[in-house]
Amino acid sequence: NNLTPTKMSNISSRRRNYLLTPHRRDGLIEWMKSMLMHSFVLDALDTTGADTFSHFEVLIDEHRKMTDQYLDDISQNNKSTFVPSRLKQLVPQVGTFYTRLPLRKAFEAYNHKYGITKRRHICISFNEIRH
Repeated sequence: NNLTPTKMSNISSRRRNYLLTPHRRDGLIEWMKSMLMHSFVLDALDTTGADTFSHFEVLIDEHRKMTDQYLDDISQNNKSTFVPSRLKQLVPQVGTFYTRLPLRKAFEAYNHKYGITKRRHICISFNEIRH
């Protein structure tokens, strides 16, 4: 890239988001986007989108439970081998979740406001999943 700091200041923030390098992107959201892409391509996001987010919730809850159990074992000086959750196997760079994420409810609220399941030519974006 031939962008110096002076040239970067002249680029809009929206354009800068496209210049993000892969190591600055969130692997979990990228994986979620790829999972939703199938529904978009098959024109089934309206019927399967909420269910897909429910599946994400299940995987995250399982990951939280397994991480908490592992950390409890370590804090009590019990010998425990780390068994990665299904989410950790799918997205190796996923971190720790401290609270429950009601993703289906959030998706339904966002979809009600912006109608992303009604689109035919523009798939769900990284930033829309992040919101």
